[in-house]
Amino acid sequence: MKRALFLAAFALAACSSVPASIAEAPAAEAAPAWRPVAPENLVLLEVPTGTVAIELFPDAAPAHVARLRELLAEGFYDGEFFYRVIEGHVAQAGREFEMGSKAWQPVPFEAERALSADGFTPLGNADLFAPEAGHRSGFAVGRDGRQEWLMNCPGALGMARDDAPETGNTEIYIPLQPRRYLDRNYTIFGRVIAGIQHIHRLPRVDPFTEEEMNALFGEDEPLAQQMSQYRRSKNEYNIITSARLAATIPAAERPAYEVMNTASAEWAALKDSKRDYSAVPAFIAPPVNKLDICSLPVPARKVGE
Repeated sequence: MKRALFLAAFALAACSSVPASIAEAPAAEAAPAWRPVAPENLVLLEVPTGTVAIELFPDAAPAHVARLRELLAEGFYDGEFFYRVIEGHVAQAGREFEMGSKAWQPVPFEAERALSADGFTPLGNADLFAPEAGHRSGFAVGRDGRQEWLMNCPGALGMARDDAPETGNTEIYIPLQPRRYLDRNYTIFGRVIAGIQHIHRLPRVDPFTEEEMNALFGEDEPLAQQMSQYRRSKNEYNIITSARLAATIPAAERPAYEVMNTASAEWAALKDSKRDYSAVPAFIAPPVNKLDICSLPVPARKVGE
């Protein structure tokens, strides 16, 4: 018995002599639940029903982000329209007619890039369109080996173009519904983080027909002028009154936004809560315990609200 007590006392003494750096190793610091949106990546788009806040993602498509910053700096979209709003498809904005964009050269095609797995948070279940789906900095992304691309989920910001890959220059679009078949075919370089309801409220409008284009730009100038006025009246409620970067607004006046950190425990818990509905008494069929990546946008919030 005395020997046992002696050994116990020896063990306690040994523990007390262990260096503090080993005996009291701190736990890994938890990832913060929210991260701020940089002002140089925050676009504020004013439409008739309110403000649409868009976060840009230069890591995914640096040339596209640089082009949009240039366009915003010159006020390119001010007074222009969402001239193509197709139910269940996309809302497209810019200058509807090519002659309004001749000064802008096409940007490189940046639909996907080679990126390491660092900073990628897996969704946690299989995806229909990508070998692996997940998030990077709050953006929904697909992965195939080291190749990664942003997805055409509702609220994504993409660049419209002609048939050839490197023909995008100024025309932007926002999917109204998941358009995942566009993934890797069109460059996505941002997403709406607040005000998506204002995009959904835009009146639906079809693009010009060939006959209308001929009337507008043909030799009959009175008819062309009449057609132009008709087109503007048709898009009256789709006007972009202003579009600018938050970084151009004085710091004391600019709005600030935060996005949930997709490396945080809070995001993991939110995903789990949307994956398992087994506790809902009204459900008859067993839940599939899967999550569609476009059905759960990463939350964002305006600071101070």
